[in-house]
Amino acid sequence: RGMRRHPRHGGDAPRIHRCAPRPPHRPMSRRTRGGAHSRSNFAANDVIILAGGFGKRLGAALGGAPKPMLPVMGRPFLEWTVLRLTSFGFRSIVLSIGYRRAVIRDYFGTGARWGAEIRYVEEEEPLGTGGALGAASAETRSADVFVLNGDTLCLCDPAGFFEFHRACGAEATVCCVRAADSSRYGSVLLDRRGRVAGFSEKEAAGSGWINAGAYWMTSGFLRAMSGRGPLSLERDVLPGAADGRLCAYRSDGDFIDIGTPGDLARAVGFMRRNRLDRLGRGGGGGE
Repeated sequence: RGMRRHPRHGGDAPRIHRCAPRPPHRPMSRRTRGGAHSRSNFAANDVIILAGGFGKRLGAALGGAPKPMLPVMGRPFLEWTVLRLTSFGFRSIVLSIGYRRAVIRDYFGTGARWGAEIRYVEEEEPLGTGGALGAASAETRSADVFVLNGDTLCLCDPAGFFEFHRACGAEATVCCVRAADSSRYGSVLLDRRGRVAGFSEKEAAGSGWINAGAYWMTSGFLRAMSGRGPLSLERDVLPGAADGRLCAYRSDGDFIDIGTPGDLARAVGFMRRNRLDRLGRGGGGGE
C-alpha cells in the first residue's frame, strides 16, 4: 500500500515506470567462477538511489524542487551521483521517487544520455526509506545491490567497498566515514571484528563513525523490507540487524549531505575540492 498499482498487476504491486527495454535476465552468483571474489565485476550489480524525500529542513531553498534535484554547479545534485556511478561502469540504476517525481523522471528519462538504463519505482504515499527500498527491490536482478541516498554523496571506492562486503559475508554493509562532530547523525558502534554492534542516538556530542548513506545489500536483505508498509531503514531496519548481520566499511572518502541550507551552500566547494566537475564534461542534460 502507498504505491500506485501497476495496470498489469493486481494487489499492491508498485507502479513501475519503465523507459527502456530490460536486458535479458542474467542471475548473478554470489561468487565468480572458481569461488574467487572478483573486484572487476562490482559495477555489473544494480544500483538503487533513494530520491523520494521532501527535504523539509531546506525550506525555501527547495523552490518547489525535489531535494535531489537542487542545482549544484549547474546540474542537479542527483546528476553528479549518476555521473560518478557511470564513471565506474554502473549501468543499471533504479530511482525510487516520490515527492514531485515527474521532475526527476522527465529529467533523466531512460538514462541513455548517461550511458545507463534508468528505471523508476514511484511512491504514491510516503513509505519511508525502508519501505521504498523494499518496493524498489522488485526492479533489481543482481545478488548484491549498491544502495545510495539521493541527497548525500560519499566518495568511497565502490570496488573496494564491494570486495569488503563480499569478504565479510554480511547481509548488508554500511559505509561509514569519520566525523569530528557526529551529533547530527548519531554514531555507528563497531565491535572488534568490524561488524556493526549498534547505533548511538543523535545529539551525542563528540567524534565518531557515521553512516554515510551508502550500502551494499544482498537481494534477500532488501526484499525482507517489501510489503511491510511505512518503514525507516535507519530507525526500524538497521538497528534490528545489528546482531552480526551488518558489517561496517570504514572509508576515508570525502562526504557531503545537502540536507540543510548550510550544507547545500558548501556543496560547490565539495565538488571543486574533489574535482568532480571533470565528470560532467561533455555529458548530461535532460532528454
